[in-house]
Amino acid sequence: MIDKISVNQELITQQIEDLRNHILNLAISGKLVAQEPSDEPAIELLKRINPMFSPTHNRHYENKPFLIPDSWLWVMGKDLFLPMKNCKPSGDYFKYIDIDSIDNQDCVIKCPKVLPVTAAPSRATRYTQVGDILFSMVRPYLKNIAIVTEGNCIASTGFYVCSPNEALFSKYCYYLMISPYVINGLTQFMKGDNSPSINNAHISEWLYPLPPLNEQKRIVQKIDEIFNYLDSIVAEL
Repeated sequence: MIDKISVNQELITQQIEDLRNHILNLAISGKLVAQEPSDEPAIELLKRINPMFSPTHNRHYENKPFLIPDSWLWVMGKDLFLPMKNCKPSGDYFKYIDIDSIDNQDCVIKCPKVLPVTAAPSRATRYTQVGDILFSMVRPYLKNIAIVTEGNCIASTGFYVCSPNEALFSKYCYYLMISPYVINGLTQFMKGDNSPSINNAHISEWLYPLPPLNEQKRIVQKIDEIFNYLDSIVAEL
C-alpha cells in the first residue's frame, strides 16, 4: 500500500509539473488571458523606448517559432535586456550568488553566500539589482533560474543577468525564462563535455514573445493564481 501511495504521489507530482509547463506555454503564446483592445501594442511601446527600433532588425524574424496575438511582438533579448554590468566586491564582506545558491526545484535564491572580499572567487563579477532574473548558462535544462530579491548581491559569471528594460515586466520575464520554449530552445546550443554551456549571445539573440505591458501583468496575475493553487495541492500530498 505504501508503495502504491508513493507511486501515486510521484505520478501526481509529475502531472502537476506538466501542467505548470502547459500553463507557461499558454501564457507566452497569448492563450492564458484575454487581449484588451485598449492595451498599447508591444511594437509601439518599444518604439517609444527606442525610436530606432525595428522588428526587422531581429535575426531570423521571419522564422517565427509560433503564432502570437497581433498586439504582441517577437523580440530579441538584446532589445529587452539592459546590457550586463561587471563590478568587483568591495568592503570587508559581500553577498555572492553562485549556481548552487539557486534552488532549481522552486527557482528561487536560497541564500546568497556571505564571503570575505579577500576570498572573492574570480567569477564574482556580475552586477545585480532587485528584479533581475539570473539564468544559469551551465546546463540550462537544470533550470537554475531565479529573480533577484535582495540588493547589493554579486553573481557568478556563470549567469546571464536578464535586467528587463521598460518594455518588460520583471515577473513576466521570469516566467518567460523558465518556460519550456526558452529552456528547450537554449539547451540545444550547449557545448562542452564536463560542463555543457551556452554563451551570452545565445540568450541575447534568442527570440522572445513580448505582449503589451498591461497584458504581461495580467498574465503574471493569472499564473500566480494557478501556481498557488497547484502549490496547495502539492503541500497536501
